[in-house]
Amino acid sequence: MGCLCPAVTFSSSYTLAAGGRSIQFPVGDLLNPVYSTLNMLLENQTFPTDLENVDEQFLPHNFQETKVRVIQPLFNSDIYYNYQANKSLIKVQEASREAYRQELIKDIKTAYFNYLKAAELVKIYQETRTLLEEIIRVNQRLVEHNKATPDAISRAEYELAKIDQEAAYAEQQLQTAQAYVNFLINQPLETEIEIDTNLGTDQISHTLTDVSEMQANAVDSRWELTQLEYADQATQQNVQRNKFQFLPKAFLVLDGGFQGYGYDFGNQEFALGQVSLQWDLFNGLQKRAQYQQAKIDREILSQRKEHTTRQIQLQVRQNWYQLKAAEAVLKANFKGVKTAQTTFNLIHKKYLNDQASLLELMDARTQLTQSKLSQVISNYDYLGKQAELEWAAGGN
Repeated sequence: MGCLCPAVTFSSSYTLAAGGRSIQFPVGDLLNPVYSTLNMLLENQTFPTDLENVDEQFLPHNFQETKVRVIQPLFNSDIYYNYQANKSLIKVQEASREAYRQELIKDIKTAYFNYLKAAELVKIYQETRTLLEEIIRVNQRLVEHNKATPDAISRAEYELAKIDQEAAYAEQQLQTAQAYVNFLINQPLETEIEIDTNLGTDQISHTLTDVSEMQANAVDSRWELTQLEYADQATQQNVQRNKFQFLPKAFLVLDGGFQGYGYDFGNQEFALGQVSLQWDLFNGLQKRAQYQQAKIDREILSQRKEHTTRQIQLQVRQNWYQLKAAEAVLKANFKGVKTAQTTFNLIHKKYLNDQASLLELMDARTQLTQSKLSQVISNYDYLGKQAELEWAAGGN
């Protein structure tokens, strides 16, 4: 039953005592007259006649005991069920570690996508700034040739200032995202992060698995449920332990060592063996109460497991629909960028030929920048939603 291994302990004690109860042995009063008579009959002094009475105290003085004790359980149901419960609790800790690892992977992916998103936004602002600087140079030439008024330059410079302001905020977001990724991977916060250029460059084509299938996979794969399963096994062992507490417990105790007065190990060795049986016949119904409490604890854990299962299924369904919505937004934004780019190119060409106004050009530029920003945001939001769905479905 379980691990009925012996327990081996070493102990040593030394006792000094004074006072306390004592017992008197009138050895001298009893033997001295007898020995005197014997000596007289034998006509010699063979027997001593000066024996003193003995006054022996109960508390041992100058007494030492040095021993090794071995306790071998022979029958103990508590040991078996505690052993099984502890095995399950170890697996609970392992499952908890795996659940943390899965969530950490999801968090790292999401943080990395946010970093890439911030880097792309900074890049778009830089490209927009270059474009506005070119528009300012064109407007300056037009003003010099009296083909535009000076307010054209002022308007373009105002737009440039707005872009610089937004770029500064995007740069701050980039630094924050970089620090957070490094924090999650346990690196110095200022460490440079490698950018995967294959992410976010093209429209992502992804076929979603059926949500019911993903929910079933999540129930089978999520370590949170595995953790609760092992916890349920531990509580079940606890129920069994309390159920069989009425059984007796038997032990074999072996002592071996030295004991005597003073640390003189000569002729002080001893050995002692003992078989012990303990059987609690009645303890005020405490065992029954413990058994009922163990059953209640298991019922609570069972309800918690059922609730967690429903919660995981809800997570999968919510993330599934969120990914579908993010995919639709992503596709729309890809089309929007193409349309905005075509429109800007056309109006920019017309503006250079004095066939479109500055207002139209600025509006087209704004629409192009916003469409590119929306595309980048929706692209990495899509990847983030994908990572969350993978985690919810137990796929990390």
